[in-house]
Amino acid sequence: MGAPHLFDFIRGSELAVVFVSAHRMHTLNRVLVRRLESEHAGLAVRSVTLGGVLRSGPQVLRYLHQGLRTCNAPSTFGVLPGYYLFRRGALLAWDSGLPGFGDVNALAQSALLGAVWSGVSTDLSFIRQALLFAADQTAAERVALHFDQAIADAEAERQRAHRVNEAPPADELYWAYQVLGVLPTATDREVHEAWRRRRAESHPDHAGNDPVEFERRSQLSRDINLARDVIVKHRHPGTRGATHAWAS
Repeated sequence: MGAPHLFDFIRGSELAVVFVSAHRMHTLNRVLVRRLESEHAGLAVRSVTLGGVLRSGPQVLRYLHQGLRTCNAPSTFGVLPGYYLFRRGALLAWDSGLPGFGDVNALAQSALLGAVWSGVSTDLSFIRQALLFAADQTAAERVALHFDQAIADAEAERQRAHRVNEAPPADELYWAYQVLGVLPTATDREVHEAWRRRRAESHPDHAGNDPVEFERRSQLSRDINLARDVIVKHRHPGTRGATHAWAS
């Protein structure tokens, strides 16, 4: 799959998984694919080789490398083999898809079971088959949980961003005025001055060396800033407290 086709696939899919293979023995985990497809309707999956990605040009390499950095995946060595999870063209998560230290017990149990069957049938291939099966199962479970969480986090962030431009509910607005200590009839300037005064009074720097007081003041400061933003959002839809002109 060349660079244009890879971009078209990633950007044209609501939810996509790209498996980058490092070697012909490094194959797609079908157990993982079935698990993800059963839980996420419309999921698209494609396999590419690492060599193919490297030959696709600097645009694709830069795109994938920046995505790794964005989702806090290993990026020191550039594009890595493994599973890349995309949502609407943005990289949400990466995973090598290989068994980890936490999978040792499951692999050991499978190896023991394979050894038993090998002893009964005198066929040593049972050990290899048991290990491969256990490796696919344990890796699929771990990667699926990782990707499920990444998808859930992305959806929660989307909903949070969507709510920024929605009018706050009445109880939240009442809370905001109470935190700043002003009436709903206060002018924008009075709200802003109350916010500045409350923020100065509650600043964490006044906690001294008391960690409990520092945390209390930090939370109060966050509440004060949130209260200001709630009021601004109610009075000036589509703006945020930190960017509105009267809050400068």
